[in-house]
Amino acid sequence: MGFLKKYYYLIIIIFLSACSASLIKINVKLPSYLHPIYGNSSQRNFYYSVQLSDSIKSLWRSNTYGGFNNSSVVLYDSLVFVADLTGRVYTFNINNGKQLGVIKTKGTIFSTPLVFNYRVYYPLVRVEDKITELIVYDFFIGKEIYRIEIEDLITNQILYEENYLYLISDDGTVYKYSLEMNLIWKSETYQEVNCVPALNNNHLFIGNSFGELLKLDKNDGKIIIKKKLSSRFLSGITISNNTLFIGDDEGNLLSLKSSDLKLNFRVNTNSRIIMNPVVDESNIFIGNLAGDFFCYDKFNGNIKWSKKLNGLFNSTPIATINRIIVPDSFKAIWILDKTDGTIIKKIELEGRAKLSPVLVNNKLIIGYDDGILEAYEFN
Repeated sequence: MGFLKKYYYLIIIIFLSACSASLIKINVKLPSYLHPIYGNSSQRNFYYSVQLSDSIKSLWRSNTYGGFNNSSVVLYDSLVFVADLTGRVYTFNINNGKQLGVIKTKGTIFSTPLVFNYRVYYPLVRVEDKITELIVYDFFIGKEIYRIEIEDLITNQILYEENYLYLISDDGTVYKYSLEMNLIWKSETYQEVNCVPALNNNHLFIGNSFGELLKLDKNDGKIIIKKKLSSRFLSGITISNNTLFIGDDEGNLLSLKSSDLKLNFRVNTNSRIIMNPVVDESNIFIGNLAGDFFCYDKFNGNIKWSKKLNGLFNSTPIATINRIIVPDSFKAIWILDKTDGTIIKKIELEGRAKLSPVLVNNKLIIGYDDGILEAYEFN
């Protein structure tokens, strides 16, 4: 028990039989570290201000029951939460990979859960019924506390800020809920949305399948600006210093002002972009479906370097002070030098990389086909 006290945990885990609902019940204090949603924030920040060594070792490997969509894990201190495509949400210990509990629900979870204030929020999609159940589970008391039904399919990533969360359905309907599941407003955008949205200051930013970029007021859901910029957006929006970065179906990387959506620059990578751009203080990193990976100047779009890796890049990488860690659907994780793209290491996988990596305390968490989670540690 001394080890657990060291990490502020007194953990009581109850596993029920496989045919019944399982349980996560964890007596835990407020976390010293929180990675609450996909991209760590609603601006979608995939940059970690840490220096990584070249020495890396495998820590553990664990399994979920089902596979993963292109999403990520979330962290509540040393607890790792992840959802799979069979409607289950798991928690693991980050230090040893031990499964601490599982919530079993019937449906499919396409997006990354939100973990906040002892609660897990996740949209459970029932495709055959064309509805989504928004579920809130309190893992301190080990009990589901809210379940509301939405007559829409919610497969996109959650947005969260202050005491509210935002959901975007596949048909472009935007919902704002309080954390106690009260509907604040609902707004129709009338176009299919498969692009990861972002939120900055008082506005939501959404790219749709008609190639439009929308700016909405977060207080009432009204559309402030709608601008046609491309044929289709299937990637994700990343925001840095009030600038939006997004990739499109033609392989273009766009930089736009958040105030008026005016174009700063557009550069072409020559193949479709699915991932979110990764942005640090001065660079943008982006990969495409042809296996090309690029580094551009954040301020003017000038290319700094490119690398042909003969892979397929759709899950979003992460960047640190000195490294880029890139998931590859051709069964690999690439670790590149950030200054010139030199390959530092290639981690061979048994399946297609699915999750955007997450890094905490020099521990790297990845996920790939068949619901496999792995953790590595940089010395």
